[in-house]
Amino acid sequence: MLLILIGRFMRFKILTIILFLFAAGSFAQSVSEVQFQRIKKRLPAEKDKAKKADLLYNAATYYTEAKAIGKDELENASLLNKELFKLGNELKLSRHIALSLLLEGKIESEKGDPRLGVEFYKKSMDHAKRNALKSSEASACYELGRIYNDHEYNDSCIKYSKLAVKIKKQLKRKDIYRELTLIANSYWSMSRYQEALAFGLEAEKISQETTVELEWLTHIYNGLGMTYAEINADHMSFPYYEKALATARKDNNQDMITLIIKNIGNEHYRNENSAKALEVLSELNYYAGKDCNTQDLAIHLILYRKVKQYAKAKPYYEQLLKCDYEKNTEGPWLETAYQAILFYLLETGQAHDTYAYVDKLTKLAKANNNLTNLSVLEYSLFKIDSIKGNYIGAMEHLKSYKRLNDSIFNRDSAKQLNELHVKYETEKKNKNIKLLTQQGKFQEVKIRNATIVRYVFIGSLGVLFIFVALLYNRSRLKQRAHKALELKQHKINEQNDQLKKLLIEKEWLVKEIHHRVKNNLQVVISLLNTQSGYLKNKDALMAIQNSQNRMHAMSLIHQKLYQSDNLDAIDISWYIHELVNHLKESFNTDQKISFNLDTESIKLEVTQAVPLGLILNEAISNAMKYAFSGKDKGEIYVSMKRMGGDSYRLIVSDDGVGLPENFESLERESLGMDLMIGLTDQLDGNFEIKNRDGLSIAITFSKKKPLVDIDPGTVAL
Repeated sequence: MLLILIGRFMRFKILTIILFLFAAGSFAQSVSEVQFQRIKKRLPAEKDKAKKADLLYNAATYYTEAKAIGKDELENASLLNKELFKLGNELKLSRHIALSLLLEGKIESEKGDPRLGVEFYKKSMDHAKRNALKSSEASACYELGRIYNDHEYNDSCIKYSKLAVKIKKQLKRKDIYRELTLIANSYWSMSRYQEALAFGLEAEKISQETTVELEWLTHIYNGLGMTYAEINADHMSFPYYEKALATARKDNNQDMITLIIKNIGNEHYRNENSAKALEVLSELNYYAGKDCNTQDLAIHLILYRKVKQYAKAKPYYEQLLKCDYEKNTEGPWLETAYQAILFYLLETGQAHDTYAYVDKLTKLAKANNNLTNLSVLEYSLFKIDSIKGNYIGAMEHLKSYKRLNDSIFNRDSAKQLNELHVKYETEKKNKNIKLLTQQGKFQEVKIRNATIVRYVFIGSLGVLFIFVALLYNRSRLKQRAHKALELKQHKINEQNDQLKKLLIEKEWLVKEIHHRVKNNLQVVISLLNTQSGYLKNKDALMAIQNSQNRMHAMSLIHQKLYQSDNLDAIDISWYIHELVNHLKESFNTDQKISFNLDTESIKLEVTQAVPLGLILNEAISNAMKYAFSGKDKGEIYVSMKRMGGDSYRLIVSDDGVGLPENFESLERESLGMDLMIGLTDQLDGNFEIKNRDGLSIAITFSKKKPLVDIDPGTVAL
């Protein structure tokens, strides 16, 4: 839940930065320092008033485009522009009047009066329209779109930017990537990611066909990365972020480099890869005590806590308190800071200090009716009551957390269904438009043929009769063929619609099944945890813990399946890392046991993933409990590799004390060993155990083919 909140709050911060950067967009053709010095020399001596107007415009533009626009630059630009406007009116130079009004809008905006800037931009647009100055009209529309984008008036930005694109296309100009990027950014701000993606991709396409400033190319790539991130298409967002970062480095744009690195780090965190997020953010060289940036302090506190490096998290926690973040922070980042501190205190054994933050978060969540915040609070209260031994209260908070979590899941599911419906209706309308266009062309052909018939009638009645007869017969055949094709197309469309509906229903049904199985397993785990509080027998407690770990091993699989778009298979590499982290927390090894994980990304179906997960759970649990008895430290090695074709090999080994010399695997009285051998048989695999320099367990098995790939004739009845 905290992950979702951070993703949303970082989106707010990113948007603010983007709007600031867009405000620095190009206003007119750049005037270099050398050109400006030449203009200064020519201005006093220029006798041709039309040429002098051009020089005045270029000189004023130089000041408005200065890297650091101050009071002096704006004053100089204003004086030059007033002279330009006077000269334009005197000579009735329509283009220069439009340019002067445009410059005045820029000057007033830079002075801090965007409202007055908009007035001058609109005057420039109206003047250009009255005098048929298409290029100047497009420039005014662009500036209106830019200034509305800067102040988050998204509808107005889209309106004027689209008008600028329309005019430039009429002029066959290729420099429409700026307007397209502004439109994409506005749609992104409105959470209309489908339109944002469409215009962002069009801007990228245009950028490949013309010369584009590196700054704008950076914006295009970064915008596409952010849009793909919002629709959870990480396989597309990361490549665009990398393109954006490379372009920003080439442009030496430090602001954009910082922004994109934060975007990439945020995306890794949203994918639950906190270690990778820390690795990426390390390039920014941000450390506790550098400043009082609540955002950066809270993010680093959360990430170090997630990877359980509490010693490194502590300075960021202390710096947050030292900076008096409650007074210096507004908006969503205050909630993030509260949550970061709350979970840090919980996990470092300071639960008694968490109540104040729970109260503050509760007020914010209730005030905003934020289901996500309320869910986080219920989970934190569950952890607090569990630590205090209030298991009845903990169970109630856990139930509330599950209920709120289900509500959020169902809300997101409804949103996705609605998006699918909108997409379907849009495609349907496009098909209807295409069909009407084809019918219009067909009618045009009929009218043209009728005209030919009239001219032939004047020439010869006989030829007319034959021609009309042939034309009529041909028309009937075409109509029949057309109706037959329409009927077939209608049937095909109906069948496709039914198949799409069935597929969607099947996918959501399977997800719901995995979701319920996972919830039921979690309830059983919680019940066992509650039951353990009433037991004092060590063997009974150990049996309950073993059962909880086995159930968690199965629960992880169902959790991944209902949260993933792939309902058939699970990534075993991800699963091994998650299972090891859970077991490390369950046994509380205190860094005594280290893990060496050597795994490949392998996809297995549920029928094989479940027994393999239980085998992993038993092998690792036994090693952690028995392998290092009497030793100060040890290492457990876990390997999952492809041997070639569809054959795989799992190895779990340790450098512990090993098995007794008189141990016979066939005469064992171990439920864990029975389970591993029995589950290996279920995988149709080979079970090997070696007792040398520790214990090594190896399982070799082949990937089962899906039922759809099996020839029905080979299935025995």
